[in-house]
Amino acid sequence: MATVSLIGAGPGEPELMTRKAWRILGEADVVLYDALIDAEGMKEAAPDARWISVGKRAGRPAPEQAFICRTLVAYARRGWRVVRLKGGDPSLFGRLAEELEACRAAGLDVEVVPGVTSACAAAADLQASLTLRGVARSVVFLTPRLGRGEQEPCDDHWLQAALTADTAVLYMAGKRADQVCRKLIEAGRPALTPLCVVENAGGTGLRLQTTLMEVARYGLPPMQGPVSLLLGDAFADVRLAQNTEPLSVLEG
Repeated sequence: MATVSLIGAGPGEPELMTRKAWRILGEADVVLYDALIDAEGMKEAAPDARWISVGKRAGRPAPEQAFICRTLVAYARRGWRVVRLKGGDPSLFGRLAEELEACRAAGLDVEVVPGVTSACAAAADLQASLTLRGVARSVVFLTPRLGRGEQEPCDDHWLQAALTADTAVLYMAGKRADQVCRKLIEAGRPALTPLCVVENAGGTGLRLQTTLMEVARYGLPPMQGPVSLLLGDAFADVRLAQNTEPLSVLEG
């Protein structure tokens, strides 16, 4: 087994982890874990391991990435079996490159285990397809949010990706959803483009079917968990059993 395992935990529901991820987690001596929805449920796989929270949430204090990398290396050099348990899939907005680089620079063996990303879990919650024959042949995963110290290559670089794909899934966009939707409309995405909102993909939370125009005008109701925005004509016929009132009514 590799000294360090960078594992995708999925969107937060333990049953959405892969068998390989659960097995390797069970062999860990120390686990550095993200801000997972059901961390306690995941601890059942490795109850004797040392669990260290290194999760990040927008607007809240969080450990620096450099600290996380140093901690991974320090425990691995002790000969401990180290797991870095990352939300979703490590390769999508998961700072995988920095952690791989730190482990390789330290001469450590490292492996990556994929996980279910929130876009796929959100589509499953909606019982919708990200692609649709004759309607949607391309999908883009993107975020309009910049990390500390980051700069756009050009103004609103993410917009180009959102405009060229049939289906767009926006990560980390819930706090500024109204601004994001206004920019999409101003850049040329039709105002009546179907848009679905999923809080805590793969778990429990708000589910909405609306349009770019509605969110641009009214924003989103308060939500506690991570939010995925899924937009495109593939979601025109989504049928939700709950929370189907228009945002204008919800804002009331």
